Amino acid sequence: MTAAALAIALPRLARRSRPAVETPELVASGERLFADKCLHCHRDVPLTPRVAGWSPQRAYDTLARLPQVTPAMPPFHGTDEDRRAVAAFLAAVGRGRAKAP
Repeated sequence: MTAAALAIALPRLARRSRPAVETPELVASGERLFADKCLHCHRDVPLTPRVAGWSPQRAYDTLARLPQVTPAMPPFHGTDEDRRAVAAFLAAVGRGRAKAP
């Protein structure tokens, strides 16, 4: 395997070894991060219909490619743990287990 192929494959393998999950702690952390980093725009953009039915993994994967999904969105700036927390929050909102701000 070439170095370039390895560089592409390793992040995917790492993610598979640690799937995104939804825990009460992650949802609470994600809610705080969302309020701090995202709410300035999403206060006027309805969130619930956009994430309806999302799993934590789908939210996590989508956060990695926000500008490709919706050109108006900036890239996600945060750590992997931040991304996991926001993903848990979005999944909880999309499944009716948390309230959108």
